Amino acid sequence: MNILNSKKGQAENYFTVVTYLFAFGFISMLALVLYNSFIDIFSSLSYWDADTIYAHGSFLFTLHLFDYIIVLVMVVLIIGIGITSYKLAAPPVFFVITFIMAAFYGLVSYYFNFMFQQMVGNTIFDSVIAYFPRTILICTNLHWVMLASIIIGSITLYAKKDQGQYT
Repeated sequence: MNILNSKKGQAENYFTVVTYLFAFGFISMLALVLYNSFIDIFSSLSYWDADTIYAHGSFLFTLHLFDYIIVLVMVVLIIGIGITSYKLAAPPVFFVITFIMAAFYGLVSYYFNFMFQQMVGNTIFDSVIAYFPRTILICTNLHWVMLASIIIGSITLYAKKDQGQYT
């Protein structure tokens, strides 16, 4: 029995939550760094007029919204874990397997925390860290997001009633 590839253990779903939040947070911050660099160069040219300033403000507002979107994405992914666990036809013994594997899941998510801190700790990101407080909070605490996913997934996996789906 392969626990990591078993749909009943849902290891891939738990790792997907952490991986997606890590990638979304880093790419959002990198996009703002690249955009700020682009605007610094572009503003020194003669093409900087009222329409360009309006477009710049609108695009910058949209990039700042990604800090709120990551919170929404995190909540949706955790709710998705709960829904898939509830609909999964697995015996409650997988609650015990998930509980035992939770230490490994936490270790992997803590490694993602470390990677995010090292990547964003670069001096290039100093100019945009203030714009992403929620992203920093979520991506430096991915082990807590993993714990919340495991708790929600385990409760919904164990809480469903037997309707003959295990036979």
